[in-house]
Order: sequence, then C-alpha cells, then structure tokens
Amino acid sequence: MAGQCDDLGGGVFKKRLSKNLYRSIVLARGGQYWVYAYVFAKKDRVNIDDAELKEFRRLAHTYEKLTEPQLARQLKNQDLREICHGDQAQVQE
Repeated sequence: MAGQCDDLGGGVFKKRLSKNLYRSIVLARGGQYWVYAYVFAKKDRVNIDDAELKEFRRLAHTYEKLTEPQLARQLKNQDLREICHGDQAQVQE
C-alpha cells in the first residue's frame, strides 16, 4: 500500500521488507487480503524465475476462488495465519 512493491501480474506482487534487505512474494485476493507466500533475502537472490512466477500466479488464482468458510477453515486449521496491523480486529473462531 505504501508503494514499496512491484506488480508482477496475476495477483502476484514483490514487496520490499526490512529496510530493503528482504523481498516477499505476496498474493492478493481482490483487495480483501494479502498472502505472504515466500520471503527471501535480497543478498541470496535477485528475483524469482519465470517458472516460479507462473506457479505463484496459479496459487493466487486458487486463493481468489476461496470462499469465506474455506478461508475460515484454513485459519482455524492454521494452514494460514492472520497477521493484523495496529488496532485491527483479530479473526474470531
């Protein structure tokens, strides 16, 4: 949201983290939530390759299809973990 990311298309973004030392591949679901799918140190690799990008786009499309009950189940089973910022409300089980 602060402009520190690159749109890689298909719901996939590369976000700069921790004073620009790390990168995260973030998957977006229609502006409703973001999934941090992969984190790497900038010193270890410059970018993901085309095959990885294709798979991240496929995964973003899969997340896009999740219904609210499916998402709630993933959170409950800890397949996903919600990260809230500031005073945002936590998900209730």
